[in-house]
Amino acid sequence: MINIKQLLEFKDLFPDEQVEPIIKYLSKVSRESLLRSIGFFNTRPIPNYDNFFSNPEIHDEVTQRVDKYLFDRQITSKPQVVSGQTALKFAEAVLSNSQELLENNTNDSPDDDEMNLFKAFLCINTELINNQVLDNVNEDDFEKIIDFSIVFTFPFADLGISENDNIEFLHLLYATFYKVEALLGFLNSKPNYLNLKDEFLRSFNVSTEHEFVAQMTFLFGKLLQLKGTNSYLWEVDDKDAKAFLDSMVSDDIAPDEDFTNIKNNPIYKIEDNLYSIVHYFFVIDKFYKSAKFKIKELYEKDDVLKASHGNFFSFFNSEFSENFLMKNLLDEIFAKKYFIKKPEREKELSGEPDYYVRHNNEVFVFENKDVLIAKEIKASADIEQINAVLKTKFLIDGKKKVGIGQLVTTIEEIGSKKFRFDDYVNSKNSLTVYPVLLVHDRIFQTLGINYRLNQWFKEQSIKRLGDLNKNFNIKGLTVIDIDSLILWLPYFQVKDKNFKEVLNFHLEKMNKTMKVNTAPNQEILFYRANQNITEQLSPISRRKIPYNIDLERLMDRFKIVIKDE
Repeated sequence: MINIKQLLEFKDLFPDEQVEPIIKYLSKVSRESLLRSIGFFNTRPIPNYDNFFSNPEIHDEVTQRVDKYLFDRQITSKPQVVSGQTALKFAEAVLSNSQELLENNTNDSPDDDEMNLFKAFLCINTELINNQVLDNVNEDDFEKIIDFSIVFTFPFADLGISENDNIEFLHLLYATFYKVEALLGFLNSKPNYLNLKDEFLRSFNVSTEHEFVAQMTFLFGKLLQLKGTNSYLWEVDDKDAKAFLDSMVSDDIAPDEDFTNIKNNPIYKIEDNLYSIVHYFFVIDKFYKSAKFKIKELYEKDDVLKASHGNFFSFFNSEFSENFLMKNLLDEIFAKKYFIKKPEREKELSGEPDYYVRHNNEVFVFENKDVLIAKEIKASADIEQINAVLKTKFLIDGKKKVGIGQLVTTIEEIGSKKFRFDDYVNSKNSLTVYPVLLVHDRIFQTLGINYRLNQWFKEQSIKRLGDLNKNFNIKGLTVIDIDSLILWLPYFQVKDKNFKEVLNFHLEKMNKTMKVNTAPNQEILFYRANQNITEQLSPISRRKIPYNIDLERLMDRFKIVIKDE
């Protein structure tokens, strides 16, 4: 469901009060409340105005203020005070001002703590709302819905999409195990990468790969336990475990549009042996998504490696992301001998698809895009800036066709009977082609992104392919993330047709416009219309397919830290 909730602001509830800076309200909160609230506001359900206060009188007063605000403006939907992004803004405010807020803090009033925390969140909400640019969205009603969906969700899509994000968290953890294993396998694959691996391990205060995997696995198990029990604090006595966790703790947290410093340090210490989560997803991301930047830092210091491979992101995206992670994963999916793939060469040819596989007259063409979005764009909440960067990353970069543009180029080459990587298709007039854009960042699984990129793919197909659209069955563009491929790998391996059927199911939903003809009342009418639009705009990762997560494989990961009695 497209579920964009209104955030309450300070002026909404306290119109007669002079608003103060956020830090002013936080300075009136006790040290204990500040530190414990960081983790608490990342539990579920997120606190709201109607369960924020323990004092019944204050609760009633605030609830009455909200009711009056809603009545005066004829608002029927329930607003919220705390969201995933405002909770992180709060954590960032506390940790980046720790000296001022935490040292010599003598505040000791639970009622004052709750009210000042409440007002601080209202002020944070105002900042977020003021940053949104909503005056340049598309005039077309349906395109406007897509614009709003992207504006409201794109900046914070890596925090988890669902209100109940436990399943998303489990999926991220499962996929991260696979990706970290692949990353270590890559760093072990050549002697000149080993120094990168060793320095990377040392950044976690461990000396061996086995110790790193064991500590990471134990932490992931603890996170599963904490998430499952809606907790955020845990005690650690083992000195090696503490050293490992301390590598993810910092007293130097500066504010940042994309929470970069919190992502690098997603754990904090309340006491010497007591640790807390800043954000569950960021702790998992520390081992793969954030690891890329640590490896970049180390790569830049390795003159020999840098001289032989050049720009880090070109090296990482080509050598690891495309030729190691993506290729090995897709080879697992398309493992049967009757799948025809492009010939392997020591050096890629110009215009070569990143991955190509065919079964009879069904062709799957993949472009791998392990791309980053600048934090300024990501945090802008400006649809023009977001669309512009999406076109640069996925359509055309200067004069170079990338992503969608390259997919159309490959289809064009197949249609012209000059395809260099599979002679069979040059003699066929009846082919079904599935273009697939493989992405590596979950922000591209935002509601509406695949739909918009597919519109651009259709425009390019009409412009560049001409009659090929009539001769071939060219399917719509599927944007799929690497985590979903990892998660669904066992399902794809059960039957070869499962991969194709998942793509067909997704494309059918995305291309089908459903109308609501009848409803008992207007509220249900709007609800059903919202359901239909959400169904059409959903990414493939949110489609309901008949698979079950491979729990046996997941549990096998934890055997390394299970000690025999």
